[in-house]
Amino acid sequence: MKQKIYCLLFSPNFKYVEGSIYHEVSNLDPPLGLISLSAFMLENGFETMVFDLNVEVKSNAEISDFLEVLNKKYDLSETVFGISFLTPYAHSSYAIAEQLKIKFPNSTIVAGGAHATFMADEVLNSGVVDIVVRGEGELSLLEIVQKKDLENIQGISFLRKNEESFSIIHNAERERIKDINSLPFPAYHQLQMKYYKPILGSYRRLPAANIITTRGCPGKCNFCCKVFGSKISFKSPKIIIEEIKMLVEVYKVKHINIYDDTFTLNKKRVVDFCNLLIESPLKIEWTCFARIDTMDFETLKLMKKAGCYQIMYGVENFNQNILDDLAKGISVEKIFEVIRDTKKVGIVTRVSVMVGHLDDTWETYNNNIKALKKLKPDILVSSIYTPIPGSKLFDWAKDNDRLLTQDWSKYAGNNSVMKLNYLTGEEVVKQYKKIYSDYYYNLPYFFRRIGRLTSFYEIVNSFRAFFYVLKFIKKS
Repeated sequence: MKQKIYCLLFSPNFKYVEGSIYHEVSNLDPPLGLISLSAFMLENGFETMVFDLNVEVKSNAEISDFLEVLNKKYDLSETVFGISFLTPYAHSSYAIAEQLKIKFPNSTIVAGGAHATFMADEVLNSGVVDIVVRGEGELSLLEIVQKKDLENIQGISFLRKNEESFSIIHNAERERIKDINSLPFPAYHQLQMKYYKPILGSYRRLPAANIITTRGCPGKCNFCCKVFGSKISFKSPKIIIEEIKMLVEVYKVKHINIYDDTFTLNKKRVVDFCNLLIESPLKIEWTCFARIDTMDFETLKLMKKAGCYQIMYGVENFNQNILDDLAKGISVEKIFEVIRDTKKVGIVTRVSVMVGHLDDTWETYNNNIKALKKLKPDILVSSIYTPIPGSKLFDWAKDNDRLLTQDWSKYAGNNSVMKLNYLTGEEVVKQYKKIYSDYYYNLPYFFRRIGRLTSFYEIVNSFRAFFYVLKFIKKS
């Protein structure tokens, strides 16, 4: 007898194309959202499985055959199929939905994730998705699988069909889960963990694993979308340590990437977490994302003592007028202070700088390069200012006829998709490629970086990363 599956969750196949730095400096992150949903469903008695098509298939052309294998192996007669939709790979999500509709025409297909949340009408009008779960997914998905009346399920949009037409129904928003400490650990066991690793240069030892310890973001950055809204929920330091302990014991993890938008929003929680980690027998290193305006020297010293290897700062620009327009709430002076303090305590600094702001010019670009060479962060990453659906920037660009395309595959941060005030799209792409050569292509940087490496593995890892960056520069 075949095993009955009530819910199958798919993470789409997505590959960065030529022209993106990530095409060279490859990494693969686990679908944390899906394995979190799966763990919740399993806890509530519904057999659920997660398949990451980045691992299971080589291309979308193989999806049909893969689904046939699943159909032969499992009882999918009552299965609800869920698909993650993020804007840059929405085309792959639609490809999965299309194949599911062909193979299982009477099934229920559910879309979730940022793109589905903010583009629900588009997703439902595709004709291959029946229900969109907006925002937090656990309770909504559970009620869908429980076959509750769709009109009574909060936080979803769905198609109401009749013989001649259909209409889209948007139900009321669902209140978020109040205590995320009550949620089970993600179902890591449903993934082939050996295939996942962070981006080169962000870790010193493998195996590595990602965790999420918050939901929501109170930041006002105009280029971000907030699937969980502005209200933030925190996992307790004790729960975080327990999850890390499980990952170390079961998967022999040596490095943790804390994947929160901003791990450092609550200083007391950071301090308590660091102290618990110092007191524990766990010998792991970790990285996190942080806001400039949440850091101070004493906290940085404690983070270093607790094993923090690297901090990623979303600096984005060194021109104050542009920083203000981005609604970052920080000053150029504060950026310099915090980056210098971070380097002083011995934590590797990774900064992101965007090109292609509405008011960017070659002058603002040159100001960014001068600031970077003065500040000397260990690692620079860049992307093009992109109006992702759900962001204030997207709404503004759409309302003001600034969008050059709505081909979502162009929204991965390496294409110019918005009409700017002073630069052409070609100039923006040129800046995106040029910023790497302008910063990395010099001997002082090379020797400075080598001088900060402290282990053989880190040296090998950094040389690999540097080689791939040079390969990207050469192609540019």
